[in-house]
Amino acid sequence: MEGKPITSKSPRQISGVPRSDFADGASTSGSSGYKFDVSSQKRKQSDFVDGASTSGYKYDVFLSFRDPDTRYTGADVLYESLVKAGFSVFRDKEELPVGEKIGPELEHAIHDSRIYVPIFLEGYASSPWRLQELAHMVKRRKESAGHEIVPVFFGASLSDVRLKRCPYVDDLLGHERRYGEERVREWKEALREVADFKGWDARNLGLGKLVKDLVRELSIKLKKRQKVLPEHLVGIDGRVRHVMQLLDCGSPDVRFLVVHGMGGIGKTTLAMAVYNEISSLFDGCSFLSDIRETSLNGGIVSLQKQLLSDILKWSTDVNDGNDGTNLTREKFRNRRVLIVLDDMDELEQLKKLKGNNDWLGPGSTVIITTRNAGLLAFLPKEKLAYEMMEMDPWHALQLFSEHAFRETLPQDDLETLSNEIVATTGRIPLALEASGSFLRGKSPEVWAETLERLRKVPDRRVQETLRISYEALSREEKQIYLDIACFFNGEESTSAKYAWESRGYSPESRLATLREMSLLKIDRQNILRMHDLIGDFGREIVREENHLNPGSRSRLWKLDECLHVLREQADDQRENNVESLRLQLSEKSSNLRSLELEGCSSLTRFPDLSASSTLRRLTIQGCQSLVEIDRSIGNLESLTRLDVESVGIRELPNSIGELKNLESLFLSRCYELRKLPDSIGRLESLLELDLSHTKIAELPDSIGNMRKLKAMRIGQSEIRRILGSIGMVERLEEFHAENCANLEGDRYSQ
Repeated sequence: MEGKPITSKSPRQISGVPRSDFADGASTSGSSGYKFDVSSQKRKQSDFVDGASTSGYKYDVFLSFRDPDTRYTGADVLYESLVKAGFSVFRDKEELPVGEKIGPELEHAIHDSRIYVPIFLEGYASSPWRLQELAHMVKRRKESAGHEIVPVFFGASLSDVRLKRCPYVDDLLGHERRYGEERVREWKEALREVADFKGWDARNLGLGKLVKDLVRELSIKLKKRQKVLPEHLVGIDGRVRHVMQLLDCGSPDVRFLVVHGMGGIGKTTLAMAVYNEISSLFDGCSFLSDIRETSLNGGIVSLQKQLLSDILKWSTDVNDGNDGTNLTREKFRNRRVLIVLDDMDELEQLKKLKGNNDWLGPGSTVIITTRNAGLLAFLPKEKLAYEMMEMDPWHALQLFSEHAFRETLPQDDLETLSNEIVATTGRIPLALEASGSFLRGKSPEVWAETLERLRKVPDRRVQETLRISYEALSREEKQIYLDIACFFNGEESTSAKYAWESRGYSPESRLATLREMSLLKIDRQNILRMHDLIGDFGREIVREENHLNPGSRSRLWKLDECLHVLREQADDQRENNVESLRLQLSEKSSNLRSLELEGCSSLTRFPDLSASSTLRRLTIQGCQSLVEIDRSIGNLESLTRLDVESVGIRELPNSIGELKNLESLFLSRCYELRKLPDSIGRLESLLELDLSHTKIAELPDSIGNMRKLKAMRIGQSEIRRILGSIGMVERLEEFHAENCANLEGDRYSQ
């Protein structure tokens, strides 16, 4: 089925484009003027990396310069700009002792770097260390494909590097007398070879423009701004061409494009693919994912902070939504920016994040993905629109086959059933992936049963497909799936794995099953990624446990339900079935002063209380399954008392040191707690510290910085000795160390 054109107040129709160039199943309103080619080759996941070093390399860039000269050049400016832009940079500033060769550590760094950037200063050739590095770079480039050399000239000229004039020639003559002609000949050849590569000259561009242009070029080479696209992409290229044609990125106009359609149809994937194609054309880029869910949990302020940080490349304090709006207007108006607002569903989000045309610099582009086509009415009349429709039958069959058979076409004996299932799912990508993954390796009888089941619920085909996959999971797999849907989606997997292990689960194998079933993706930073529809379905499973009584459900994540159940338990001593809860307070719920979580024996995840800036007292007691305290605790700037007793935590986050107003910290009977972070010394207001009945064996030196500390308890802990720095705690009045079996010295035995 092909899409029908939709209209806006001032539509501009595409003309002169053959039918074959349009994306399958899409309808549009917008402008013509397509100017960019999109590769027709199938993209692979390994080609797209977001915020990490290029696949297979530890470092993106190896930066080589002679340190004594840097005070006269912009080498440090270049280094800081690369790091700020998200590059993994190895900077070698050491000098080689006379007569020595570069060691294995430096060789490994060169081997593990994707791009080499030698910075040619006036004194570069005087350093045998730098010349050895350069020769090694040239050799590595010849031996192994994928490495590039991008020379930068600060002070030295191209003629210097080609050895056509002093001082490089004189420096090499001196090296010949010390190291011999054969060794220096290799250095000369390396210099002449690198001089033939395309380079950057600060004398022609100026330092500021050189750094900016070089960072942009390296971003393009390393796909540094790229989003990771899913595997098995089918039919994406035509859609990308169509959207690129609408955007006309060469135009100086500010563009707003709305990609709309039902959930699971591929809006986010299309937005990521377009983002990857055009991000290098802009001064700054931001891709805000899953706005619908994020705005519910962390509020609009967290999204505004991310937007400002992505574009400006530094963190910015945002006090409230209005403050974020004003900062966006002020900082973006002279910048050409690309902003993607993914899964937006409310007008308030639109107002706070997108801004008006005059907020953004000329040539800026804003792409919005949404299920709510009604948002179109609130955009400028010059807006562009692209409606995502279902895939065409051929591409849909290909996508299904990729997941069901690991081939582009179905098996002969299942071809008819495959076509019928594809038609029944409505040719919706998410449903095709889930059904194909579920049916892989199953008998023809299971295929037939699945087809009949899907036919019975044509209006809920995606949900029914997901339910079939969910019911096929083991008990442990279901529990992990529901945990991710309710708590861990979009988060790094380490703390989640600790929680699952504490419950006797085997997370690695269970996560592998969820990935094979197309219910979960884990990116290269070990972030758990679940499609919003899959997450919605998981949360609905939990709601079905009891629609009327949240306390009878296994998991709680909505603030009002969490607080209601906690109050019921405190007031009436009422039992409930809650195993895990997540408190995420929005900026509107800032009046909470005290919170107590007691006896939550199944609680595995520490609540995120970031937005509760007025919280003064937090008590967590008897929660033995709680193995980690979230780093968000450092955001509780008003907290004066933290009582964590009889809890299964193993360590404290470094962010604990941010609690500048904390006066009392009680960690008694945290039997698995083994160490304190050095940051604890930054608790400048702390008066009481209780470490009794813990496995802490050593106190950090920084404890001497707690000058206001009056009372300290370490009784029945495993502390072996008292550091001399304790003497710097000027106001210490009480020190309790009874029954410390490992403590050295008699004077601490009582």
